[in-house]
Amino acid sequence: MRLGLVLLMLLLSFGGYAQRTKESLQKEINSLQKEIESANKLLKETSKNKQVTLNQVSLMDQKIKNRQKLINAYNEQIKVLDRNIKQGENNINKLSGELKKLRGEYSKMVLFAYRNKNHYDQLEFLFASEDFNQATRRMRYIQQFAEARTTKIEQISENQRRVREEVEANRKAREEQTALLAEEKAQQGLLVKEKEELNAQVKQLKKQEGNIQQSIKEKQAQAKKFQKQIDDIIAEEIRKANERAAKEAASKGKTSGKPDKMALTPTEKALSTSFSANKGKLPWPVERGAVSSSFGKHASAVSDKVTITNNGIDIVTNENAKARCVFEGVVVSVVKPSASNIGIIIRHGDFFTVYSQLDEAYVNRGDKVKTKQDIGKIHTDRAEGKTELHFELRQGTDCLNPSQWLAK
Repeated sequence: MRLGLVLLMLLLSFGGYAQRTKESLQKEINSLQKEIESANKLLKETSKNKQVTLNQVSLMDQKIKNRQKLINAYNEQIKVLDRNIKQGENNINKLSGELKKLRGEYSKMVLFAYRNKNHYDQLEFLFASEDFNQATRRMRYIQQFAEARTTKIEQISENQRRVREEVEANRKAREEQTALLAEEKAQQGLLVKEKEELNAQVKQLKKQEGNIQQSIKEKQAQAKKFQKQIDDIIAEEIRKANERAAKEAASKGKTSGKPDKMALTPTEKALSTSFSANKGKLPWPVERGAVSSSFGKHASAVSDKVTITNNGIDIVTNENAKARCVFEGVVVSVVKPSASNIGIIIRHGDFFTVYSQLDEAYVNRGDKVKTKQDIGKIHTDRAEGKTELHFELRQGTDCLNPSQWLAK
C-alpha cells in the first residue's frame, strides 16, 4: 500500500514538472507567433516600396530567426509529449499490474470466506465464544475482515479509474503530438521560402554593399556618441544618489554604503524590488512591433564585414506609433543626440530604461510617469520607410538584455 502511494506521488510530481515545461513552451510559441505576425504586417507595409531596403532585410532576417526558434519550440514540445506518452504507458503497465494483484488478493479473500462460511455466520461465531473477551476479539476480527474487503474493492475501483485516466491522457497527447508534427512541418516549409526570399533581397542589396557599410558605420558612430551621453547621465544620477546618502549618513554619525553601488531611499528600493519582480512581465515599449535588431554583438544581415553592437534592442513598428514607458518611474533626462533623434531616460530605483529615435517628447525631466504612459512619438525614416524605436534597459551602469525582461 505504501509503495503504491510513493509511486503515485512520484508520478504526480513528474506530471506536474512536464506540465510546467509544456506550458512554458506554449507561452514561448505564442510569443514567437505574435512577433512573426507583427513582422509580416510591417513587411507588407514596407513592401509597397519596390526597392528593397536594409530595414526589410533586417525584419526578414529577424523573422527567420524567430521562425527557427518557433520550430525548435515545437520540437521541444513534441519531445515533452513523447516523454509523457512513454511515461503514461509505463504508468498504465504499473497500474494494470497493481490492479491484477489487487483482484487476485480480493479473490483469495472471497474464496477464503466461502470455504469457511459455516464458521463465519456472525451470530453463531459470536455465541460460540467461551467468554466475553473472546467474543470481543471475534467481533473485532469480523469488522476487520469486512473492512479489508471494502478497502480492496475501493482500491480496485481507484486503480481502474487511474488506468482509464492514463489511457485518455495518452490518447490526447498522441493527438496533440500529431497536430504539432504537422505544424512543425508547415513551419519548416515557410522557413525554406523565407530564406530564399531573404537571399534574393540580400543579393539585391549587395550591389549597394559599400554604401550600406558606410551607412551602418555612421549609425554606429552616432550610437556610440549617444551611449556616452547615456553613460554620463546615469553615472551622474548614481553620483548624486550616493552623495545624498553620504550626507545623510554623516549627519547621523554613520558611514554610507558601497561607493560602487547606487544608494537608494526606502521608496526607491521598493520601486527597484517591484521592477525586478516583473522580469519577463514588462509591457513592450510600443503597442505593436517586431524586433529588428537583437541585443549584443552580431553580424549585419547584409554584410558579414560589419559587426553590429547593440546595447539594447531595436523595434520596428507602424508609422505615427508612440513610445510608452514600461514601468512607473521618474524622467531623469530628455536629450537630443542628433537633429532627428530625441532620447528619454527614465529611472526606476536603480534600474534605467532608455527610449530613443523619437521625433517628439511628451515628458520633461523630473516628470513622474506611469506604466504604459505615452512618452514620445517615434521617428519615421522616409528613405527606408522605417519607424523604429531603440530601447535599452540598465541596472546601474550594467546593460541588460531587454528581451529577457519584456512580456512574452
